[in-house]
Amino acid sequence: MTCLVKRKLLIFAKVGFCVFALILVASCSGRSQPAPVMSLNTTVAKQNNLTEIDGETYEVQRGDTLFAVAFYSGNDYRDIAKYNNIKAPYSIYPGQTLTLIATPPEYNRNKNNGITSKANSATKVVVDPVKTQAYGEREKKVHRKKLNKKYEPSNKPDNDVSWMWPASGKSTSAVVGSDGTNRGLDIKGDLYSPIYAAASGKVVYAGNALKGYGNLVIIKHDNNLLSAYAHNDTILVSEQRYVKQGQKIATMGRSGSSDVMLHFEIRRKGKSIDPFEFLPKK
Repeated sequence: MTCLVKRKLLIFAKVGFCVFALILVASCSGRSQPAPVMSLNTTVAKQNNLTEIDGETYEVQRGDTLFAVAFYSGNDYRDIAKYNNIKAPYSIYPGQTLTLIATPPEYNRNKNNGITSKANSATKVVVDPVKTQAYGEREKKVHRKKLNKKYEPSNKPDNDVSWMWPASGKSTSAVVGSDGTNRGLDIKGDLYSPIYAAASGKVVYAGNALKGYGNLVIIKHDNNLLSAYAHNDTILVSEQRYVKQGQKIATMGRSGSSDVMLHFEIRRKGKSIDPFEFLPKK
């Protein structure tokens, strides 16, 4: 093979490589990039001050989930779904206005198809099976009494709830909010070590739909207070079940976290409060 032929082959090879590189760059630049995910998680919440939701209504923002709205407003997501006639899988959309409190019975009756204004006395009987779709079967017979109680705010003082430490570990540190207040605590410990209910109450959430919290358990203790247990490895309780103080509810893990730890919060009507003021002194 002559030198001239070798030189031509080398030129063709270089040209071919350049063309390939240009095609590759063009294809990469034309590829659509995924939209940034905005959600009510620990990181985004701190940056956007979305750790609390006040008021009787809330306008859904991009990335919100019903589970997160319920947590940050201090509600059971089933209640919010019920107030707004939202069915499973509980999808919500930006700009949607959610009612966060129970509405008067007259309003609920008007929203039920097939119930007329003439059924004044019969309505109390007919409404019960229709409005219990978001709850467990065990609550059907007593739903009317529980619903009426929700209109009365609880005056029960916080100190009526007895608290214990939910876990033990190698270290415990406070989670400080942007305003300088303690908004939770992190307990770092051993993988699979037990996590206990810090107070008696009802499990209103058990799952991993809240980004940034991993496997999460939320227990409601009264109309005002709930506690949250995040980053669990295994959840040992199911929703709508009542648990006693000291009952094992999960095992410690690193779901949604780089370290093995329990992130623990106490919230009053959706507002995160300093748990060290309630837990026994060590």
